[in-house]
Amino acid sequence: MVTLRGEHDVSTNPSLADALVSAFSAGSKVVVDFSQVEFIDSTVLRALAYGRKEAVEHAEHELVIVAPSDAFARRVLHLAGLDRMIRVYETRADALAAV
Repeated sequence: MVTLRGEHDVSTNPSLADALVSAFSAGSKVVVDFSQVEFIDSTVLRALAYGRKEAVEHAEHELVIVAPSDAFARRVLHLAGLDRMIRVYETRADALAAV
């Protein structure tokens, strides 16, 4: 579980990218929780694109996202089309049940 809070942009992106690399190197299924995020930019989307690529290329990896439908992050994921490539759930419980 990778939980983000507040604002995430180029200055904080290495933390998400590093967390995904670490989780996938352990052969993990990863849930990224955006339910408490106020802002994300394209650097965060790039980290998620990396996560999707890892999940597609390696059967032991899986990536899902928690982003409530009224959250800023959910709108950005939709506009970028990532919600069509990565499963997005309303709640942490739903995401955890899916992996």
